[in-house]
Amino acid sequence: MAPMSRLRLALAILAALGLGLLLSVRPAARALGRGLVRDDRPVSADVIVVLGGDVRRRAPHAAALWKEGLAPRVLAVGGTVEQGRLSEARKTARVLAEAGVPAEVVTVLGQDEPSTQAEAAAIAIACAEQGWIEVAVVTSPYHTWRAGQILEHSLPEGTRLSMVPSPLDPFNAEGWWQDPMQRRRVRNEVGKYLLWRLLARADAEEQASRKMEPMKPLALTRTYSAPRPGGAA
Repeated sequence: MAPMSRLRLALAILAALGLGLLLSVRPAARALGRGLVRDDRPVSADVIVVLGGDVRRRAPHAAALWKEGLAPRVLAVGGTVEQGRLSEARKTARVLAEAGVPAEVVTVLGQDEPSTQAEAAAIAIACAEQGWIEVAVVTSPYHTWRAGQILEHSLPEGTRLSMVPSPLDPFNAEGWWQDPMQRRRVRNEVGKYLLWRLLARADAEEQASRKMEPMKPLALTRTYSAPRPGGAA
């Protein structure tokens, strides 16, 4: 098994054990459920971003926000394009069109964004290129906190981020442990967050060590000119 696969397995086991302990203490389980949901309730933005996944619950809410005038543009991200299949971003664009959002206000990415980290990197580039400062991101409620952490780590300095949980998603922060699907989603969120933090910390430490490496002394070569005939020695 590859080192990364072993790390993912270990984190999955730790997340499962941790959730098992939490479930024995219901107040702590409720606190975890509430903590996963971040709702910034923006009143205006430069762009509404729809993260990939669960398109039928995320995209319609983004369309409703656009119709309410939250932002003039919508950005669809997520997924990869392979074997002729639609990426998550293109599925999002299709649902937005069905909901009445004009194609000319929708920007579609999703060429190579198979993870939240890859989505955040693509959004950061789009913000820098388009000059977007206020960004409202629509995703599933249980995904808002982790996605917000990753986005704040990735977006250009000065960007004002607002996370918007879609109310069309049935996630129950007060009783998620009662549903097997919601238990799995919470476990995945915790495990993926731990993995991201570990990798981000390792990357930061590696960059810091590179900066502290002493520079090698330059090899200086002296050049001598041969004396001209009859000149001074």
